[in-house]
Amino acid sequence: MGVQLARIDFAEHLLPNPLVIALLAGGFLSLTAAALFNKQADNLLRALIGAVILFLGYLILALISPGALGMGDVKLAAPVGLYLGYLGWSQLLYGGLLGFILNGVVSVAVVLVKRRNRASEVAHGPAMIAATVAAAVLLR
Repeated sequence: MGVQLARIDFAEHLLPNPLVIALLAGGFLSLTAAALFNKQADNLLRALIGAVILFLGYLILALISPGALGMGDVKLAAPVGLYLGYLGWSQLLYGGLLGFILNGVVSVAVVLVKRRNRASEVAHGPAMIAATVAAAVLLR
């Protein structure tokens, strides 16, 4: 689902609500099942808190600087926070920050290559998803 969302965001600067909601709902259901069968409710609670933290953080950033982040990015922050929060606090922190770092590097490259003053054409969703994968794989 993340690959499809990244592809759509890269091509159209749009993160479709049905896909983001499906990613969030599917993650919640599968993580709830894992928590119930493995008796690890603390992981599920941390995942829910992570989803809220990342969602609110992105919402505040989007409200402070409306042109920098779109509401699709804000909505995508909830499932990203859910997955990273389930893995741990450090994954949530580093995964959340790495998305901005990756997007900054890509934005600088776009500005240098295309010789423009603005990198507003760089979608943030693919960086968020790549950071989620990197934090999940590299931080254990």
